[in-house]
Amino acid sequence: MPNQTRHAVVGVGVVGEWHTRAIPEAGGTLAALCDIDPAQTKKAVDKNKYDVPTYTDIKQMLAKEKIDIVHVCVPSGNHLDPVLAAIDAGKNVICEKPIEIKLDRIDRMLEAADKKKIRLAGIFQNRWNPANRALYDAAAAGRFGKVAWAGCFTPWYRTDQYYREGGWRGTWKLDGGGAIMNQSVHQVDLIQWIAGPVKQVSAYAGARIHGEIEVEDTLTCSLQFESGAFGTIMGTTAMFPGGGLRVEIGGENGMAVSENGLKTFQFRNPQSGDEELLKKHAKFDGGGASNPQLSQIWMHVQNIKSILAAWNENRDAETHGREARKAIAIILAMYESARKNGEPVKVNV
Repeated sequence: MPNQTRHAVVGVGVVGEWHTRAIPEAGGTLAALCDIDPAQTKKAVDKNKYDVPTYTDIKQMLAKEKIDIVHVCVPSGNHLDPVLAAIDAGKNVICEKPIEIKLDRIDRMLEAADKKKIRLAGIFQNRWNPANRALYDAAAAGRFGKVAWAGCFTPWYRTDQYYREGGWRGTWKLDGGGAIMNQSVHQVDLIQWIAGPVKQVSAYAGARIHGEIEVEDTLTCSLQFESGAFGTIMGTTAMFPGGGLRVEIGGENGMAVSENGLKTFQFRNPQSGDEELLKKHAKFDGGGASNPQLSQIWMHVQNIKSILAAWNENRDAETHGREARKAIAIILAMYESARKNGEPVKVNV
């Protein structure tokens, strides 16, 4: 994507600041920053020595600056308004995960983008972890045969202070949930991307150690996929000191595990590159198990680069808006099931 594409970041907190650094690495030009808190913007500007205009109002920024793409990185439950403002101004949008916390709000974004013929894409950077990509490629090639089971696990830890900071984490209104909607959403996306659509869920959830939050810090869920396979999703921020993300899939012809690298990659019918792939990607540390600020941004770079390449070719990105909706539909079904004490709930596709 040529460097003349001009990008603005709305919401310059931890993740928004990652976007400011990822944009030039992905082939774009950072053109403006916007945050309702000028101190957040100043922090990013001072840290990275940016020389770009800053705003506290997105509509004012869109009216004054030449911008091609808007990155929305505000708290999850506030995504709708800046996305709609950018779409209304005719700008393509890259929105952080989760793309929104309610399906009706996501659908409003999708409808607005369709009406204006605007591109909308989400961020699911863990798809660019090479171990996860290896599982996806094997599944897409049918190497597992009939899948028996697939699951994902996010055994992480967050302090009480983490939830107190910012005033929005751990709330239904702005976070949209807890350990699943905020932290595990990436793994939920991966499991449906790799193993296929989820048909039905049965979940239990609660706040095991974080008594101050409204939402869950731990959830466990049984799945039934559209294919007939079974599965599991587990997510928590209550397991000190925090462990590695794990995705596992297996069936009649093989199994594979991604956990801090490609740990297992075995098939009834081996291929010549399997051992080399296993060795090459045996170790990977994405960070974030106990501190989100330790996460690496290079996968964000790859995710954004992929979006820009697709748009440059006049096609939807891999993580386009409707694709980003799928994980949220699964999560909301899990939350409904947990409220009903594990009663099975169908996913609203």
